[in-house]
Amino acid sequence: MMDEFSKPSKKGSILAVACYVFAVVLLITAFVSLAACHQNISRQLEQGVPVQGNELAIVNLYLTSCVQYFAFAAAMVFCGKAVPKVLALKNEMPVQVTPYMLNAPAEAPGSTFTEEVEPEEDDDDWEGWEFREQDK
Repeated sequence: MMDEFSKPSKKGSILAVACYVFAVVLLITAFVSLAACHQNISRQLEQGVPVQGNELAIVNLYLTSCVQYFAFAAAMVFCGKAVPKVLALKNEMPVQVTPYMLNAPAEAPGSTFTEEVEPEEDDDDWEGWEFREQDK
């Protein structure tokens, strides 16, 4: 039995399928890149390039060529699972429209609080700030 919050919307299911398709494309790209990387390293080893001293270069080649695609594919699978849940929660939230300060603020019964408003002062007190025109 599905509860109201886990019911996927049509938009959410389409977006989830798009994420899964993109994840499959990234996985295919990752495996093609992995095969090309392995073939490149094998050819270099056949030509006599030593492994010792080049470990960092070999690891770097694998990291820069294919690992990122695996990570992005995993992120797309996560997004594909999360999107329907997030959109289902968003659709089920009640819409609350509250007018912003249309009515006067309500006072609590028995309250003795009164807001004190100070009148604005004129800016005619420049003399008190000791600003004087200098004669040159």
